[in-house]
Amino acid sequence: MAQNEIVPSTRLNSWKEIATFLGRGVRTVQRWERELQLPVHRIGNGPRSPVYALISELNFWITTSGAMRPEAAHGAPLRPATGKPVEDSRRLTSKIHTLVREVAENSVRQRRQAEILQKRILEMRSRMK
Repeated sequence: MAQNEIVPSTRLNSWKEIATFLGRGVRTVQRWERELQLPVHRIGNGPRSPVYALISELNFWITTSGAMRPEAAHGAPLRPATGKPVEDSRRLTSKIHTLVREVAENSVRQRRQAEILQKRILEMRSRMK
């Protein structure tokens, strides 16, 4: 394995690209950055600085934030089956969202740990030369 074989995440390099990826308008995405902590990075310090976003971070945000969930899934109770299909469906949908969020969080955590370990291995190899 070569030293520089770490594959960077795919980047979106403008508000327009980020909005298109999320299927929303630019103003909506900018509001989500302010109000819902959409993971957008700025190049520079000013509020009008160029922006970029990593697709992996956006996917994690989509999974965990709840901003793009269908309205029916919000606040669904986690009770035993009621025999009412609509209520059971909402309950199960809510449970699925919870499980997906947990899997996404664990996946991101493991990926970050793997990146840190890979960086440390590369540092150790460079010291050994």
